[in-house]
Amino acid sequence: MSAYRDMLTIRLFEESLLRCAEQGLVPGAIHPYTGQEAVAVGVLGARDPAEWVVSFYRCHGHALAAGCPPDRVMREVLGRSGGLCGGKSGSMHLADRDHRLLGSTSIVAAQLPIAAGAAMAARLDGDGRAVLVFCGDGALGAGGAYETLTIAAAQRLPLLVVCEDNGWQDQTASALVRHLSPVELVAGLKLPYVEVDGNDVEAVHDAADTALAACRAGTGPQVVVAHTYLRDFHTQLGQHPPPQYRPEEERRRWAERDPLTVAAGRLTADLAALHAEVAAEVDALLQAALDAEEPDPATATTGVTVTGDLIGAGR
Repeated sequence: MSAYRDMLTIRLFEESLLRCAEQGLVPGAIHPYTGQEAVAVGVLGARDPAEWVVSFYRCHGHALAAGCPPDRVMREVLGRSGGLCGGKSGSMHLADRDHRLLGSTSIVAAQLPIAAGAAMAARLDGDGRAVLVFCGDGALGAGGAYETLTIAAAQRLPLLVVCEDNGWQDQTASALVRHLSPVELVAGLKLPYVEVDGNDVEAVHDAADTALAACRAGTGPQVVVAHTYLRDFHTQLGQHPPPQYRPEEERRRWAERDPLTVAAGRLTADLAALHAEVAAEVDALLQAALDAEEPDPATATTGVTVTGDLIGAGR
């Protein structure tokens, strides 16, 4: 039930932000995580809370599943004071040192070398911890990903790469622009990998749990390829959602395998009451964020003073 609740929270959280975007209340672009909730919840449910997580532009679900305070995530995306980064990072650059979210990046595949650096620090520390990084299937075709994975394998870094394969790269079907699938790419690099139904939170959790155990045992990087699908669209910039660009039959087929539907099929509890409860919580978060002030312009160029080693601090 807890996994279902976490996925539902992410779903309603994202839907509330999409409504805000249509009202012009979200600064910059927003990349919804709707439909992929089982990946974040399943993977991060298997994580040691002390392990670092690195994300990319579709980061809200990862932040919430990592334990970042929902009220602070909401404020950050809406550019309000009290956000994770003081309301200055926007939708695509969430970070929360307290909950080991090392950062998120809007540059495709840039999160992979960042995560590999953190994994190198973890290996040198010898504390038996892994580092988790999420990416889309398009990111694995980038040169930085190839270089990072090659080095990670050679150095036997405790790095778990979670590829969220939703079949699309922006508004282009992945099949039109890639010669090899994510599985074929990582297999060619001789990296241990597992394919999983990314809409089944239990299957994702089990796959991540096994892969993380291997990382912590010192066997080197592991890859989980989670096949999933976005319910909405790649991104929205401004008040107008993009026109529908995906085949109706494809959307219908994936909608039948929605992660909330799959999880609900295993539950007997009163889900209507749970939905009402979570919806009220998200509404309250949203209202509090909208009532919050915008950041003081005087703080626009200020940063965070870090003492000691960023990765190792707080052990």
